[in-house]
Amino acid sequence: MAGASYDFGSGFTAAVGYAAGESDMATGLMSKETLDAYGLNASYTADSYGVSLTYGLVETSSTEEDTFTAINAYYTPEGFPSISVGYEIGDDGSAVDASDELTSFFVGLTFDEVGAGSAGFALGTKTPTVEGTSEQYMYEAYYSYPINDGVTITPLVFVKENSSTAVQDETGLMVKTSFSF
Repeated sequence: MAGASYDFGSGFTAAVGYAAGESDMATGLMSKETLDAYGLNASYTADSYGVSLTYGLVETSSTEEDTFTAINAYYTPEGFPSISVGYEIGDDGSAVDASDELTSFFVGLTFDEVGAGSAGFALGTKTPTVEGTSEQYMYEAYYSYPINDGVTITPLVFVKENSSTAVQDETGLMVKTSFSF
């Protein structure tokens, strides 16, 4: 694996990455005989917003590849909740044309200064949605608050939808503890 990034200044950055499997070392890197993966990212950040564009390519065989393009953004207006959004579209190189498109999205809101901490809500697709099928959504709500200067507790509840009527939706509770020194 290899990666590099560059900060152009004034909020503009770019990054590139490459990965090859361990077995690829014998057949050569970046050749048709290897299964390589490439990624490119460009982003811009300002004081209260940011946007990024990402492209990825994963070779799944010597003749097929999966490609993905994503746009992600956030906006933190003064006095309102911050919002994060993302949308990704992909092409499954091994699927037939009628079912090779994949899409995913998310939307999240964070309310700062709710009591001693912050609260948030998110909605998105559980897995990439294959063209011509129904989306499976995932929902989340959390509250994050500091216990002291170095410990933060974040309890959350989530729901994951399942498209099969034979499989119930999943609901769960989690508690995340973050330590910083």
